[in-house]
Amino acid sequence: MKPNIWKYRISPNDLLTLIFGTVVFVFFGYYYPYHLNYQEQFQLFLYTPAYFFDFMSRPGGLADYLGNFFTQFYFYSKIGAVILALLLSVLQRLVWSASLKLGAAAHWMPFTFIPSILYWNLLCDENYLLGGLKAMFLLALFINIYLLFKPGKWQIIGGILLLIALYWFAGGVFIFFALFVIGTKIFEKNRNEKQALIAVISTAAITLALPYFAKALVLQYPMEKLWVGTTFFRYPVNIPVSTGVIGLLIFALPFLLLLLSQLVSWKRTFFIFLSQVVIFSLFGFSFIRNSADFSKEEVMEYDFHIRMRKWDRAIALADKKAPNSPLSVTCLNLALAKQDLLGERMFSYYQNGMGGLIPDFTRDFTIPTIAGEVYYHLGLVNTAQRFAFEAMEALPNYQKSVRSVKRLAETNIINGNYEVAKKYLYLLQKTFYYRAWATQALEIIKDEKKVEQHVEWGWLREARIKGDFLFSEQEKENMLGLLFSSNQNNRMALEYLLASNLLKKDLQHFITFFPLTQSLNYKVIPKHFQEALLYIWEATNNDPTKQISYPISNTVRARFVSFKKSYAQTGNASLIQKDFGDTYWYYLNFRTPKK
Repeated sequence: MKPNIWKYRISPNDLLTLIFGTVVFVFFGYYYPYHLNYQEQFQLFLYTPAYFFDFMSRPGGLADYLGNFFTQFYFYSKIGAVILALLLSVLQRLVWSASLKLGAAAHWMPFTFIPSILYWNLLCDENYLLGGLKAMFLLALFINIYLLFKPGKWQIIGGILLLIALYWFAGGVFIFFALFVIGTKIFEKNRNEKQALIAVISTAAITLALPYFAKALVLQYPMEKLWVGTTFFRYPVNIPVSTGVIGLLIFALPFLLLLLSQLVSWKRTFFIFLSQVVIFSLFGFSFIRNSADFSKEEVMEYDFHIRMRKWDRAIALADKKAPNSPLSVTCLNLALAKQDLLGERMFSYYQNGMGGLIPDFTRDFTIPTIAGEVYYHLGLVNTAQRFAFEAMEALPNYQKSVRSVKRLAETNIINGNYEVAKKYLYLLQKTFYYRAWATQALEIIKDEKKVEQHVEWGWLREARIKGDFLFSEQEKENMLGLLFSSNQNNRMALEYLLASNLLKKDLQHFITFFPLTQSLNYKVIPKHFQEALLYIWEATNNDPTKQISYPISNTVRARFVSFKKSYAQTGNASLIQKDFGDTYWYYLNFRTPKK
């Protein structure tokens, strides 16, 4: 007898879920991965009982805790993509399972993808947190658990217990569970009117009472927060209405599909199924495409490479597609400087003035984090420390940033404040991904010589300014000059100083400071510095018999002659950019520097 191979075939509904999960994984794993890395750095998940019970002491705490737990794995974006694919797929299956339990027909299954598609859309915004998705997941799970009870007194008791538990675990979504319980009593066949009335009244009364009861236990929370519970959005003062719509759909869709199954008797079920697939696929594609912000994804990608010290990847990214946002340019310039290519290649890419070299401080958590990377690698260790602290304190949801904590540990090690550094390192030892790094750092600081011999910390200890000084963001050039004067081997500080002169078109200060490069022992003067020197010489030298005293390559000389000719003949920026867009001369004549 031949085995029945069709026994193991996958159903269309299962195949649809599998395809959906795969598409979610591909999107977040390959097209939107750096949004996940971005999320991971702005929380500090600790494997301690105190951390857990702090979340569990308030409504919605379990959803937030689970959200933070899974967010820590966003450190590796592919793992994060798997997590999101599973969560969104299982959410769809839970909505479908509830629909089946109520009696919905199988061909209406594509409707149950709507909540998952909508939450996928929300997650394209980096300020929507995973705790909100976990709350929706718990709502759908509790609905399915409730439907396991047979109608009767035990279902009423079970519903009340589940309602209370869901409120404490997931916060405000308990309202939709209460509505679902009431809905089941309305649609229930052969219901016991007395039991149904008891269930409706008790569910409504407990729903209204729970936040006020919680207020008596958690006095410091405002009433509005006790109704919402879970932190759906990074800015807790904003209550996203869209998450409420998704919760409403999770409650309402099973009843809607039950009604459709009863009212629509057309037998061409495959056509109905296929039509839904096509409509929701087009709807989902359009929705996600309009929600995804790939300009932010670019900045986050640059920032991640800088954070991981993958300088070559940041440069390769710029070679593939030139950056056009200030923060992307900041990251690129830092990567070029770390590879000793700033003076050689910076004007091969778009430059937007000083804002793309060292951004001004802003009271938020993103710009100080990126600007702090620049100050750290320059050797302005105390400024980097201040920026890391300010960025962490600016987080609107009152989380701690694991990236900032790590930076604070590093800056205190460099400054020799080991007892302070240990406080941060002990915290990092209670994390998953940073435990090994913190343990190694604790071993290093036991021996002063190991710190001094450390490739990064030892160098920054030498490069930093030893004495007291007042940092002024309005005088960045003076700060860079002071930094270089404290250690004349700090090539990056001097090149940033010269680059700032070029970006501001301050050629007078550039030519004044350029002789300081003698301490750097250039074998060949970087190309853009040659271009500036030649331009200054041509503009200021009145004696054609004299030769410029700096070694300018024949290539640079020849290109300058061609540039002057093209500029005199056309003066058209677009035409000149085609041949000379990678030169300082083009920036000098056609770009308007910004602060």
